[in-house]
Amino acid sequence: MKISYFETGRYALPPDLPREWPVRSGSCDPDTVSHALRGMAERGRFVEALGFDWISLSEHHYSPRILTPSPAVSAAWLIGQTDTIKIALLGPIVPTSNPIRVAEEFTMLEALAPGRIVAGLLRGTTNEYLSYDLNADEARGRTDEGMELILKAWTEPEAFGWQGRYFQFRTVSIWPCRQPNGPQSYVLGTSAEAGSFAARHRMGMGVSYGPFEVMARATAHYRKECEAYGWRPGPDDIIFRANMILGETDEQADAMLARRDARPPFPIGGRLRDALIAADTSRNIAGQRQQANVGGVLPISFCGGPDRVVEQIRRCREVVGTGVLDISLTDPGTDSLDAMMDALALFGRAVLPRVRDI
Repeated sequence: MKISYFETGRYALPPDLPREWPVRSGSCDPDTVSHALRGMAERGRFVEALGFDWISLSEHHYSPRILTPSPAVSAAWLIGQTDTIKIALLGPIVPTSNPIRVAEEFTMLEALAPGRIVAGLLRGTTNEYLSYDLNADEARGRTDEGMELILKAWTEPEAFGWQGRYFQFRTVSIWPCRQPNGPQSYVLGTSAEAGSFAARHRMGMGVSYGPFEVMARATAHYRKECEAYGWRPGPDDIIFRANMILGETDEQADAMLARRDARPPFPIGGRLRDALIAADTSRNIAGQRQQANVGGVLPISFCGGPDRVVEQIRRCREVVGTGVLDISLTDPGTDSLDAMMDALALFGRAVLPRVRDI
């Protein structure tokens, strides 16, 4: 089992800052945000020394709670501040991005740190589409076409043109070119379409934030599709991103979870609320619809002292099939940095050595 640390930027939230989306930009303190982003280097070196395999980043907008609107910029900073740990961009939001720019950013990062970059291509959620005024009904089509274009830009040795439904380019010939064996690439999402796309292109798959049995439906569909395309994914081809509460004892972790569950629900700004009313925000799990967590609280998939968490990770491997566990050791952006660092240290000391053979 490989372990990845989900880096969110860790902005120190003032107690009176509303828990909502979007957060007004006038609330941003320049010194605090600079300290938070520079702190990624300290945390990166810390988890590298603990033995973590990856540091992951994800694109989010209009909020300090995940302060990485440009994962490529964050990745470049972390590359220069660490030595061997892989940097996983999980990932740029494809339907709101210029696919050629995404392809170029990945090849630049891979040239800077050969063998250390992991590429994840993401559809995103409704609030992310609103950041750049994307019609949510076009998100699936723009994602699939954008990913096809990125893959062709990575692999086509000659200049080519692209005249698609959503993207048009007279000439494409990216420099620097893609490294011979990289970057390791994933499609991120639980939908049947995401699983089928990943299987068809022999890419890995990343799932996130759901019960093991629910995520297992998505990964089972992906493995079935891989078999149909004539190949079998290995454990490292499946990533599971999840929240974890780790305490010295089960009782301490359970008390932390109880405090977290007692917080009021996450309010949604008027513009997003109106869009959610008009949009289909249910989650597609291998073609089946179920309620999403948009505007709510993301689930805690792992909770306990070291012994219980090790057994939960073992069960996750058995049920979901994941070989890479991408964890946030606090609910992103809401708990103290010191508490998170203590939890990382405890994980590195009491959990990480025991999950390597899972």
